[in-house]
Amino acid sequence: MDSTPRSFSFEFKLDVVRRFVDGEATAAELAHEHDLSSPDLVK
Repeated sequence: MDSTPRSFSFEFKLDVVRRFVDGEATAAELAHEHDLSSPDLVK
């Protein structure tokens, strides 16, 4: 298991949050799609 923190570009973060806010996907769906540890990272 890789425990090294990943970094994400501002553009990536903005795209994920916009998709969440626009209702294109739930936080859980986006977290799964981008292999994030928690849906709370999207909110």
